[in-house]
Order: sequence, then structure tokens, then C-alpha cells
Amino acid sequence: MNKKTLVFNIMLLIILSSTLASIDSVAQIEDVKEDVVLDSIQETNNNQIEITFSEDGTNNLNYNGLVPGDIILLGTEGTFFDYLIPGEFSHTEIFCGFVQPGEYIWDRDNHKWMAPGTPYVIHSTKSDNAGNGLGYSTWSVGVNEHAENAVAIRVNGLTDNQRQQAVNWMKSFAGDGTNPEAYPYDWGWTSKQIYGTNSLSGINGWYCSELAWAAYKDLFGIDLDPDGDSWSWTTAYGVSPSDLYEDSDTQVVETDDWSPDDCYYVKINLVGIYYEDDYDPWPKGAGEEYVKWFVGDGWGGSGYVVNNFYGTVKRDGSGYIYWKINLANVLIPKSHPIKIRVEAWEDDGWPDSDDQYPVFNWWSDYMLNFANTGWWWWNYVDLGDARYCIEFCISASPIGTSPNGV
Repeated sequence: MNKKTLVFNIMLLIILSSTLASIDSVAQIEDVKEDVVLDSIQETNNNQIEITFSEDGTNNLNYNGLVPGDIILLGTEGTFFDYLIPGEFSHTEIFCGFVQPGEYIWDRDNHKWMAPGTPYVIHSTKSDNAGNGLGYSTWSVGVNEHAENAVAIRVNGLTDNQRQQAVNWMKSFAGDGTNPEAYPYDWGWTSKQIYGTNSLSGINGWYCSELAWAAYKDLFGIDLDPDGDSWSWTTAYGVSPSDLYEDSDTQVVETDDWSPDDCYYVKINLVGIYYEDDYDPWPKGAGEEYVKWFVGDGWGGSGYVVNNFYGTVKRDGSGYIYWKINLANVLIPKSHPIKIRVEAWEDDGWPDSDDQYPVFNWWSDYMLNFANTGWWWWNYVDLGDARYCIEFCISASPIGTSPNGV
């Protein structure tokens, strides 16, 4: 068991054995600002932990290329919350877009109304200065001045309008942001709920990652906790920022170690597959097909997307399945290669194993050859028992709907 898991499990035992009144006294953090954390935790020769305080640090994550509803994960290695919360990240915020003319959004950190056009986030936190609970921060303070490491992730399979609905869901509770304590910060990290009072903490509110989880779970039934309702030794029944990062329903769209100005927008779609054979024909019934993909950044960076799409479609004999699904819509550094690998599979019941069709696999070291030249595609390229229709576009600006309507 590593030190981070050990520290969290100790905290877990404290929480589980305490009432709400005793949580603050045991943790002794009621009067400590959340944005002031431990600079280093070093193990001495006698295995005691040495503690010092400092600010979290800064990052260069940019909001260009993001859409409202994208989730921001933050963390600084070696700090108190880094050790206390399992995983790489220790705080979650949600990008809301920009303050609109006539809209009143309260800046919880600077204690004033944000100017129209200000990029901002919504998050639940506990701070003497910013208030205890749900409210808004500017991008510069809430994101860039909060931690050394930052990454933006996006929930898969939704339209931008649906992601905006998730933002609206959160804002419906926060209002204009002047009263964060209407929904106070929830210290019941080892439990989670969409609405109402946390059964562990007794608080009617959310902790940071729970807020993002609740919005997408309530609106679309998308569970961003890889453990679902099951017990986990790292988070019990709760959901951590790193859980959101690791869940198969999210993909990374931007990190703080490169600028969008040095990247291309890349969109990759699977239009359809022509299946020439049914690998398990009658009397076993029609084949149930599904696809897997490994696409995006050829170096496996933040624009790399892995997904096992288990939406099966029945097909009896040879023929087309028009999948029309987006495999990736990401930013990739211009110097990186691009990779497209799509696998067609047939789902077989026990005791048979699933059958894999010939794989479509393409790689290019030079995205520049395809940038700003419109859509490129393979029109049902024949690989044997399967033919793939795949399209992609690489552009310096955001990419819209493809000629095939994806």
C-alpha cells in the first residue's frame, strides 16, 4: 500500500468513526484555507512526517478550445491534499464559459461582480476568503493560480448543448454565487449523492468532484465514477478527481504543458463498416457487432482517445452498419504524429470468445500534410472481411459537422 492510499485510509477510518461534529475537531482544518496546502511531506529516518506550508503553485492551462461543461482537474505533487486525496489530482472545477452581458456572476475570491466576457468556473470548496460551499471563480484565479498541474477533460458522447445543460444544472443551485453556504462544502468524501443530505457527513451540498459527477449522472445517467456503486479501497463509495480522469466516459482535451496555439484541432469519425462475413452464422443467430478505437495523438498524449464502444448492433449476414460516431474531437500538438486504429468485433455469448475482424490501422508522422485542407476519408477501404469508412479533419480552428453528418 503506497503512502497516499495509507493516508487516505487513515482519514477514512476517522470519518467513518466520527459524527459530523467530530469531523472538524479530528481533522482540525475548519480554520485552514483550502488554497493553502502543505508544501512538502517528507519521511524522516524515524518514519515521522515533516510538514510545512506554502501556496499550491500555478499552471498555464488555457481555456481556448474548451466548451462549457468541460471538467478541470487540479493538483500539486507533495502537498497536503495530494497526500490526503487518492490519485494525481486533488480538486475539481467545471468550466462555465464566459460571463454574458447582463449576467451577474459573483467572484468569490475578489468579492466583486465579474465583468462581461470573463472566463469562469464553478466549484465547491471551503475557504475563509472564498466562502464555504458552491460558487464561482475567474479562470485566472480558480484554475491558473490554484495548482501546478492542470488538465481539462470532456464527457464523451454528448453534444455541446448537453454539456451546457450540465453547467446550467450546477448554476441552478449556485445562483449568482453570493451565498456559497446555501450548499456548503461536503466533507463526506467517502460517500456521494446527487441531491439531498450526505448520509455520512449530514451536509446538504457537494465536494468538488461529487458536483461534476452529480450533474452528469442526474441529467444523462452517465456515471463518472469507475467504481460505480461498488466499494473501493481508495475512495470507499465516494468519487475523487482522479476517478473522473480515469473513467472511460471522459477524454482529455487539454493539458497545461502545451498551448493551444501550438496545436491543431483534430476530429476523427467512424461513418460505417461493411461486414462481409458473419463469423457465427445460423443457427447461432444474427451477429452482434461493436467497435473499439485507439485514436488521436500518436505519442499517447492528451489527445489520445481509447474507447471500447459496447453499443452492439445486430447484423444477419453481410452488409453495412452505419455507425456514424465521433471517435475523437481533440487538440494535438502540431509536432506530434496522428494515429487512427479502429477494430470491428462480433460479440459472442459464452462459451465462445468474441471474434475480431481485420483491423484498420493508420499512422502519420506529419499532421502538417493534412492541416487546413478539409476532410479526408477512406471510402470503405477493403481489409478482407470488413471494409471501413473513416473520415478525419485537421484544422487550426474548431471543426464542425462532417460531410457525412457526424
